Amino acid sequence: MMMDNQQAYSTVDFDYWAHKRDLDDMESYLIEKFLDKRKKTLEAGTGGGRILLEMQKLGFTSLYGYDFIPKFIEQAKQRDSSQDITFKVQDATCLSYEDYSFDQILYLQQIICTLETNSARTKALQEAYRILKHGGIALFSFLNFDSRSRSAAYFLYIWYLRLLRNLKGSKCSIQHLPRLKLNGKPNFSALLDRTPYTYWYKPEEVYEALTEVGFDILAITSDVRHEQRKLYRSMETFREVPRQGFFYFVCTKRT
Repeated sequence: MMMDNQQAYSTVDFDYWAHKRDLDDMESYLIEKFLDKRKKTLEAGTGGGRILLEMQKLGFTSLYGYDFIPKFIEQAKQRDSSQDITFKVQDATCLSYEDYSFDQILYLQQIICTLETNSARTKALQEAYRILKHGGIALFSFLNFDSRSRSAAYFLYIWYLRLLRNLKGSKCSIQHLPRLKLNGKPNFSALLDRTPYTYWYKPEEVYEALTEVGFDILAITSDVRHEQRKLYRSMETFREVPRQGFFYFVCTKRT
């Protein structure tokens, strides 16, 4: 049976994302380096509220979060014993928030990549730009096609998918890849090239998509060990370094 990401997160993937805890290393680093604990902050694709609940422990106030899965929002509200975080059901491509509503926004957990079409991904970025105040900070993370395609194991899988899609006459971009895990477990239907898909970006695509919407790029980085972590100011310098894990883009809205 064909399944999109909304169906997957509502069913087979629900428990994994509803109950996750703690910030990962890069999330913690970016939040503490770039965000102000006193400013109004929104997280997109909050799931069970993991990131916002951890930010609350760090002393952040005025926290908001949305997700397109009502069950996630119910779970997030239950987990927030303080009831100080405002959680809502929202669609990233059509938000109900007013223009310039937030000082800071987080689009981590690669949520843009879960949107199935290019038009939906573009609309979500436009909405993110619209609701951010001038001079505000936006944190984005994206799935990294370069890293995946250069891995020996994944290279063979991508080669296999290309062949399979050619045989089927599919014109689906190879950057749309089946999710290899659902509910934290191997998804063997990915071998049959079945949905749900996520979109894996090249860094130049991300840069172009963000700047076309109107963001200025303050810093770019990818998943590396703490002692090797560097922030790059331009695509020219970022192109010269090894890329692994996810991409992270720190942006601001032009004043």
